[in-house]
Amino acid sequence: MSLGFGGPVLHPDKMTEAEVTLRLAMVIIEGRHTDKDVSVAIDGAQIKTGIQEHFPIVEFLNSFGWRNSEEDARWQCTYRHTAYKSTIVVHSSSGKGDLIAELKNGRILRVESKKGPLIRKRSSPEYPLIREAIGQLMTVKTAHPNDLPAVAIPHSEKFIELAREWRDRPLMKNAGIHIITISRDNSVTGLEHFGI
Repeated sequence: MSLGFGGPVLHPDKMTEAEVTLRLAMVIIEGRHTDKDVSVAIDGAQIKTGIQEHFPIVEFLNSFGWRNSEEDARWQCTYRHTAYKSTIVVHSSSGKGDLIAELKNGRILRVESKKGPLIRKRSSPEYPLIREAIGQLMTVKTAHPNDLPAVAIPHSEKFIELAREWRDRPLMKNAGIHIITISRDNSVTGLEHFGI
């Protein structure tokens, strides 16, 4: 783990799935792409196993001004920010997508997120990570005709390269699957393809 800049400790060379999903949720709300609550599904094992913490979710959200609205210290709850009407609702229910946001244009953004390296590696783990996310997205238990299906991944050299290439693949286009990349400064590529 690496020292955070006045915030939580994050690994300098990789982003967790929880970090990718939460950063995207913040971008959607802070960019005013929705006026509804954003639902975020995070498996407890992404946060902590036994006494080993993998991602400091409460500290991470607090560092951006998002506060736990519950009296207790549970990380699964609703997070509010004084500057926004919308909230981030964190839960552990699976089968619907890692992030669901009803956009102002009436479409529902349904996202499967993946962790990944921020630096290039010889083994190229980016290929199987994106493919796994696409498979999970295509097999969600719940969907809506207004869905905008998307995969969210870290913004890194190899992920960007694959996103640019795969966005134009014929079956990706036919299925309407979008690829979103998000960086540590919360800049995003791929949302422009939604017209928002």
